[in-house]
Amino acid sequence: MNSLQQKLLVWLLGGVLLSTSVAGLGVYWLAHDEANDLFDYQIRQIAISLPETAMPPEKLRYDDDVGENVDVQVWDVTGRLLFASSQRRILPRFAGAGFSTVRYRHKAWRVYATWRQQHAIQVAQPMEERQELAAGLASRSLWPFGALIPLLAGLIWLVVGRSLRPLQNVTQALEQRDAEAMQPLSLARLPREIQPLVDAINRLLDRLDQALQTQRAFIADAAHELRSPLTALKLQLQLTERAATESQRAASWMKLNQRLDRTIHLVKQLLTLARSESQGYAQRFEVVDLSELVRQTVGDFAALAQTQQLDLRLQSGSPALVRGQSDALRILVANLVDNAIRYTPAHGRVDVGLTVQRGRASLNVTDTGPGIPAVERERVFDRFYRRAGSGVSGSGLGLAIVRNIAGMHRAEVLLTDNTVVTGLSVTVVFTLDDSVDPSFGRPK
Repeated sequence: MNSLQQKLLVWLLGGVLLSTSVAGLGVYWLAHDEANDLFDYQIRQIAISLPETAMPPEKLRYDDDVGENVDVQVWDVTGRLLFASSQRRILPRFAGAGFSTVRYRHKAWRVYATWRQQHAIQVAQPMEERQELAAGLASRSLWPFGALIPLLAGLIWLVVGRSLRPLQNVTQALEQRDAEAMQPLSLARLPREIQPLVDAINRLLDRLDQALQTQRAFIADAAHELRSPLTALKLQLQLTERAATESQRAASWMKLNQRLDRTIHLVKQLLTLARSESQGYAQRFEVVDLSELVRQTVGDFAALAQTQQLDLRLQSGSPALVRGQSDALRILVANLVDNAIRYTPAHGRVDVGLTVQRGRASLNVTDTGPGIPAVERERVFDRFYRRAGSGVSGSGLGLAIVRNIAGMHRAEVLLTDNTVVTGLSVTVVFTLDDSVDPSFGRPK
């Protein structure tokens, strides 16, 4: 049973029935006690109302209101039965005076015994009469509740249905929406209990809207950026096919390989950007030694720097333990070093440093390239933005990827000038993980 309305009906009616049953038991026991007191009083009155001397049976009378099953018996001092109100049911004489409850012939009896003028008087009554009376009183007291239960069930069904109607309205509003409609749902006239749910749905719609807008922009930008290199590849292939001499054909093949390498690099950067914007890394955070990761990544670029005739240097000190995704952080460092190598002319220098101070780790990549003017430093984080006149072919995605991954790790990216010579200095500031002991490189 998955219906909330049915569950509420069952549980509420179950509670009413349970409460009624408990109340019925309480009424029954109260009525039973009252009946016991009443009947005890009456059979005692019968016993003490008998005359002082034995009388003929036809002259003996007792209160008819007590019931037909009241048995009165009288014995003399010798134990001879002088009188019995019922010849068909004669009880034995039970020992003791006063009230007692005994069993005779599989039936419980309430007995009152006393002595009057050398006569033993015993008045007995079956306990079942008292129980029947108590049950009758309880049923007469509770029958209105039984009659009201169907009405109560209908009222509960109606009230619960009306209370759940705002939730049904929200469901209908969502079902009637177009897939592109991401406007927030109205919170007006909604019950207080449903408002948090609708508010959560609105926040989800907002996140979905942002994700869809990012996806659309990415697809549009990717389609635009891929069109030019693919067209250039096709044209270069046609030129290669038309080459007349072996030297022309060799030069065309070299140019074709260069264009193909740039296209492959662009596709890789697009895939990396898509992964970084999806925030899939954030679900697999772990403790990462940033110092070791930087050392390994810079080592991967040593051969490229040597080919470009650049001096690539690494300055890294003590371990810097941060909480993040190692693959994403490796991409961040790789993009910074790759950009620095791309934009640094031959015989230049690229310095990569990592410092730890006051609970923060600062990754710095400094080059001796042309640098970036202050007015353009915010623009370079946009996707596919390339500075005019840089003389370097690239995808324009490197710093966009860096900012996405840094934001995912709650790190800050700063662009400044090289303070020694011409060039750019990029600094990414991370917060160290307090739950890790840096001296051992393992969790506390």
